[in-house]
Amino acid sequence: MTDSKFDSSITAQHQPVAMPVFCLALGVIAFLVSWLAADAPGQGLAMLGIMIAYASLLRFGQRYEAVQVLSQYPEKDERHKLIQQRALAVAYYAVAAVALIGFIWELANGTTGTFALICFVGGTTHILATVILRCRI
Repeated sequence: MTDSKFDSSITAQHQPVAMPVFCLALGVIAFLVSWLAADAPGQGLAMLGIMIAYASLLRFGQRYEAVQVLSQYPEKDERHKLIQQRALAVAYYAVAAVALIGFIWELANGTTGTFALICFVGGTTHILATVILRCRI
């Protein structure tokens, strides 16, 4: 028994478009904010280009399993959830490492600011999530 919405050979007419449209909207907003508020249209065009490329990947790459996992298209099995969970963990570690390095750099320069806040929010969220999830399981 095959459910058509889980079929890996998705036709162009049945591909989800909400996420690509959302990505394009974010790209346009980033371009406008960068251009109008920061007077940096080049940087805004770069951000818009990145979002156009990402939206195109999500829209036209749905036949590839890696893109389906990336876009969280209906998951075929628990393996997709595990891949997404591991990808989030890697991203979390990367952000935490950059935040800690930035915090140490701020301390070395005698100031604290954004990186201290990011470390505080990340650390607090991690501890609270660990406690809550341990109590639920």
